[in-house]
Amino acid sequence: MTTTLRTARLILRVPCVQPEAGTDRSDVDAIFQACQDRDIQRFTLVPVPYTRADAEHFVTVVAPSPGSVTRVMITPDGELAGCIGIDLRDDPDGLPTVGSVGYWTAPGFRGRGYMTEALRAVVDDAFTDLGLRKLRWSALAENQASARVAARAGFRFTGPAVERGEQILTAELDVDDDRAPRRWPASGG
Repeated sequence: MTTTLRTARLILRVPCVQPEAGTDRSDVDAIFQACQDRDIQRFTLVPVPYTRADAEHFVTVVAPSPGSVTRVMITPDGELAGCIGIDLRDDPDGLPTVGSVGYWTAPGFRGRGYMTEALRAVVDDAFTDLGLRKLRWSALAENQASARVAARAGFRFTGPAVERGEQILTAELDVDDDRAPRRWPASGG
């Protein structure tokens, strides 16, 4: 697995506790700050209220866990623009073949195409280096921004559903699918 990915505008790397060279802030601090955002708290599974201890736990325990691949999105200026991860699911032989992708973008970096760029890179890595055969995506139906990102990355809309009493949208991308941007139904982004 490639731990660091590079795109035209981003470095996608494993989150770290210590400040990166040339910065004065650790990923823990940046993640803590970003996760104070109401949309991140509403549309993701972060604890509410989100504490610095939660961010530290995420960086030291959750992100490096063997059942997931998590990366933070860093801009050329060294700013944390978001986070993207894949939870891995094993096939009957115990090999990960399916992943569920999730992501959030820090408030100051939304609407610039960073997450679409990051998702495309993570999809490529998942299908080549990780050997996955399918990626799944889901989000609350109200989270139209996330739906637009998934559609632009080529995910196929698989429909609305109900999960934990909430209306959600679901989509999939198979390793052999065309990854061109897709048009989803109006309710799906």
